[in-house]
Amino acid sequence: MFLSMTGFGASRESLFVSKNKKVNFSVEVKSLNSRFFEVVCKLPGPLSSIEIKVIDLLKKKLVRGRIYLTLRAAEESYVFHTLKTNTAMIKDYVAASKKIKKDFKLKGELEVSEVLNLPDVFISEEKDISGAVEKDVLKLIEKAADQLIKSRAAEGANLKKDLETFFVISSQKMVEIKKLFVKLMKSKKDAIKKILSSDGRNEESEKLKLDELYSVVNKIDINEEITRFDSHLKIIKTVLKDKALTKGKRLDFILQELVRELNTINAKSGSFDISSLAVDIKVELEKAREQVQNIV
Repeated sequence: MFLSMTGFGASRESLFVSKNKKVNFSVEVKSLNSRFFEVVCKLPGPLSSIEIKVIDLLKKKLVRGRIYLTLRAAEESYVFHTLKTNTAMIKDYVAASKKIKKDFKLKGELEVSEVLNLPDVFISEEKDISGAVEKDVLKLIEKAADQLIKSRAAEGANLKKDLETFFVISSQKMVEIKKLFVKLMKSKKDAIKKILSSDGRNEESEKLKLDELYSVVNKIDINEEITRFDSHLKIIKTVLKDKALTKGKRLDFILQELVRELNTINAKSGSFDISSLAVDIKVELEKAREQVQNIV
């Protein structure tokens, strides 16, 4: 499978949080490209205890990228919290009311409706979340992650096509470089043969010219670089067909090697036409490197 690092997945489902109560949960997961695996989780407070399990699940499924996960529950405050009376606070209010009434000789009684409007007479406590709820929530997150993988695969297929195009163009232009190189070497070797077959009237001058030609031939010999370049392209084709899940870092490394060989060819050839083609190939490889940055 060829996967992009960018993608989006979502899942929604009503889950039982108690025997008689169902709640609508929704999960959204998106991923962006990154050199490593990073996760940002936004979970309801009472479910924060499963964050490590969520990260482990996403790590196994998504492998690489910057992941953003948001889990929401409808009526969250009602579902995860219970309301209790603050008995100690109410007793203090009643005692204070009686003291005020006595000290200032006031009439009237403290009504329940008035007590309910006083600050801090209620306490909100988090409910314990059962293991069954945690398990159901993790399954829901896994569904969203699976949707994200499908999204990654769809974009990954497009990336693969683009890369194959870049490498085909590079290979074709390298064939042209080979032809130009063969012609260049032939012209230099013909010049050497001509000197060697001369009658040697000006031996000193011809010797200097011969030494210079030998030096040029050795300097412009890019056959080794061309061979390595072709070898790297073959490895890339193998990686593209490989069933391994992670390919991005390996492709990036091979592309660096291709650029290195190309720079050497450009520096050694001494031919405008070869240098021009080398620049064209480098443009294709830079396009490929941009795409590879987004591959898992």
